[in-house]
Amino acid sequence: MDAFEELYHRYKRHIYTFCLKLTGDRFLAEDATHDTFLKMHHSIATLSDVRLFSSWLFTIARNGVFKTLRRHQRNGSLDEESIWTDETPLTIAADGETATIITSCIDSMKPEYKEVLLLREYEQRSYEEIAVITGNTESSVKSRLFKARKALAEKLKPYFKD
Repeated sequence: MDAFEELYHRYKRHIYTFCLKLTGDRFLAEDATHDTFLKMHHSIATLSDVRLFSSWLFTIARNGVFKTLRRHQRNGSLDEESIWTDETPLTIAADGETATIITSCIDSMKPEYKEVLLLREYEQRSYEEIAVITGNTESSVKSRLFKARKALAEKLKPYFKD
């Protein structure tokens, strides 16, 4: 129990933040975080390499979030031609705060693109770790990350002309 408590306190903020950024909903993120640690506790014996614990934990969180999103029917399956959901950050742009605008743009991305961006830029995960977490190849991760960054830059152009 002490080990579980230590792991919970060490990773809960990172997992919660990741879940919150993917879902955009505090309550869904809290549920996903708790579910992640419950699943971790029940299936810790399946972890084959302790060095991969962090990636394994993020994989559990990611899978839980996407299961929840499918259940709530917020987004359909991955549409390779479109990265953005129907949400727009135009209402946020009026206040002119850079962080708010960027966060709003990231939040309006489809989860498949948002997750790779968050894992790489906010969690500082390697391409290899992101591939493990998302269940994709490294080249797929790099491709999605490239598309997400390019689309984000395009979306931000009207707000930051320089």
